[in-house]
Amino acid sequence: MDLEMVFNELSIDTPAKDVQEARQWMVGFINTIRSASVAGVNRVLRTHIDVNNTLLTFEYPLARWRNDVEVDLEARRYFRSLISQYPPLDDLPEIKNDMLAQDFFCQGRRSYGFGIAYLLESLSISLPSSKDWEVNMIDIKTQWLDDIGDLMSQCVQIPHASNPFHVDELAEWIQNRLKAGVQNGEDLWNRREELFSNLIFCNHVAKQILPLQPGDPLFRQTVKRLFELQTYCSAWNEGAFTPDNLPFKATVESESTMQKYSKERTFNCHGENEITFTWHGRMTPGAWRIYFDPTIGPGMMQIGYIGPKLSTVKYPT
Repeated sequence: MDLEMVFNELSIDTPAKDVQEARQWMVGFINTIRSASVAGVNRVLRTHIDVNNTLLTFEYPLARWRNDVEVDLEARRYFRSLISQYPPLDDLPEIKNDMLAQDFFCQGRRSYGFGIAYLLESLSISLPSSKDWEVNMIDIKTQWLDDIGDLMSQCVQIPHASNPFHVDELAEWIQNRLKAGVQNGEDLWNRREELFSNLIFCNHVAKQILPLQPGDPLFRQTVKRLFELQTYCSAWNEGAFTPDNLPFKATVESESTMQKYSKERTFNCHGENEITFTWHGRMTPGAWRIYFDPTIGPGMMQIGYIGPKLSTVKYPT
């Protein structure tokens, strides 16, 4: 299941004191969504209410903010580009039925947004309107009737963000959630642009990824390495490639190996001229390698090969 954002409608229960504060709230809201998107969360905001008609403060609905010339144009454009899913569950009938069978409460108030986020295993997003939302995990209570009509309840926590710092604090959860959401090699390849927006894949890499199945340890290693490269690239805004900042050891092939076996490491990538890949990292168990080219950076890499170890001078095959 895709990792998306769900709006916490409770964060708009109390309107801002004035238009200026409402604008500040929206700046924080946009920055939080931007940060979540960079971290890999889909730019989809599921919402139980029509946010465009939501009052930020007296006679200042969000729709008016969208047309407010005193608000940064880029921020308004970014919000317009956000995919708003309202009603939130029309495309997910099974989840919709689960939602009807349960009630969710936060601080004694019924919460649809947090309930949807819980069922979808998604990231809940709030306006920075209250100290109540200054946490990266929200405690909620869910209630339902069991098979014999007894009222059951459970307390759970929901990952949550109302500012970019919360997104940073949830980075590990986001990455784990994204990894868990990839079903197999075919799913990984089909979603590569969504999951790895900073990575460019040579076309033949598809043949190496597509056969991978969930039970294959190298499938999880492939997913892990690609997410690690994506995370590095998303934070790489300037300067030269710094391999020491990767969470795995990356090395270049020796000159002697390249002189003898460079053809094995030369691929046509994305319709461009042939590229010879020298940077690589190990993948275990087994003797697999992932070859990548960081020379088009900052912020981007090309993936040239994922598969069994290639020939070297020291270990010819």
